[in-house]
Amino acid sequence: MGLTRSEQMARIRGSDTSPEIALRKALWARGLRYQLRVRAVTSRPDIAFVRGRVAVFVDGCFWHGCPIHYARPRSRESFWSAKLVANIDRDSRQSIVLEAAGWKVVRLWEHELVLNLAGAVEQVELALTRNPDGWPFQQRVRRVVDLGGGLERREIVALGAPELVIAVNDGARVTAKARFLK
Repeated sequence: MGLTRSEQMARIRGSDTSPEIALRKALWARGLRYQLRVRAVTSRPDIAFVRGRVAVFVDGCFWHGCPIHYARPRSRESFWSAKLVANIDRDSRQSIVLEAAGWKVVRLWEHELVLNLAGAVEQVELALTRNPDGWPFQQRVRRVVDLGGGLERREIVALGAPELVIAVNDGARVTAKARFLK
């Protein structure tokens, strides 16, 4: 007999995921020394460069609403929709508070670490050496509405202003986690 949904969800790691460990190893190999589980203002980034005041978060595509890979669950849709909104709101608050306290925030998608680890390391290095003004804003899927017939409407928001919808995309339902993670 298979695992219950609760047992499956309990097995999902919140930290020390494969993409996060790959990033940490690559940063360490580049000579960039970081700290883990450091309290930075009101949050705990996945990776923190305390002297450089850079906070790095590795965001999972499902939990944080990746515009490319977020797959709407088929059961308990209202629960998961509320959970997604709460996660995006928390991400936004964390970034705003950290930046107001003088920290630079780097948010990386798990798929970025799998597909282009070197590029992700470069983003962290840029944050450590330069001012990130003008960096592209982070996008999130805030809400997914079933349109029927295998179609869905996805509302995309900017992380810094999650209450404002910046795009609405209609298309085929995303049904599975990205293949690159298998």
